[in-house]
Amino acid sequence: MSPAPTIELISLPGKGRGETIRLLLTFASRQFIDTRLTIAQWKGKKVLEGFSESTKLPVMKINGTRVIIGVIDICRHIALQYGLYGSSSGDQEKIDEVIRDLEGLNVAMNPILRATLTKNYDARKESWNTFKQDSLIPMLNKYEEILGQRKFLVDDKYTWADIALIEFITRCQQCYDSFFLAHFEHLRQFCQVFEMLPTIRPYIQSRTDTFF
Repeated sequence: MSPAPTIELISLPGKGRGETIRLLLTFASRQFIDTRLTIAQWKGKKVLEGFSESTKLPVMKINGTRVIIGVIDICRHIALQYGLYGSSSGDQEKIDEVIRDLEGLNVAMNPILRATLTKNYDARKESWNTFKQDSLIPMLNKYEEILGQRKFLVDDKYTWADIALIEFITRCQQCYDSFFLAHFEHLRQFCQVFEMLPTIRPYIQSRTDTFF
C-alpha cells in the first residue's frame, strides 16, 4: 500500500476562503501542512518557487510537485478524492449549484472584507447590513427550507456542498455577526451538529480566532 501523499495548503492568515479546504481535509481525516502567509511573504515565495506573478492564494501542493490553485479547483479535487462529491452526476450538479451560490455570496462580501482590512469599521458595519439584507438572508431562507425537509443538502451524507455552506455561515458568525442565524433553526442545528463531529470538534476547538 503506497503512503498517503504529503499535502501542503498555502493560504492567507485568516480563515478566509481557505477554511473550506481545511474543513474538507479535516473531515476526511487527512493530515496536511497548514502554511499561512502574509501578502508580502507570498510575493516572496512566488518568486522563490517560480509561481507566476498572477498566482493567487490558496494553493495546494501535493508531494511537493503537483500544484492546484484556487479554492474551487482545490475543493473539487479533495471532494473527488475522498467521496465528498455525491453519488451520481445529478448529485454533482446539485453540489455545483450550491457552490455557485456561495461564490456569489463571497463576491458580494468584498466590500466588507475591504473595510475590515482597512479597519474602517463604520463602512464595515454598513456593508455588512446591506449584504445581509440583500444577499445573505434570501440565500439562508432557501437552505433553511431544504434542511427542514432533509438532513443534508445533497445525497444522504455530508458532501462538499454541506461543508462549504457550514464554513461560510460560521465564518460570518465568528467574524461579522454572531446573531444573524437566530431565526434559522435548521441551519443553526446543521452547523452545530457538524462542528461536534469527532473528526471536526478538536480542530474547531484548537483553531485560532481571526477577523476575516
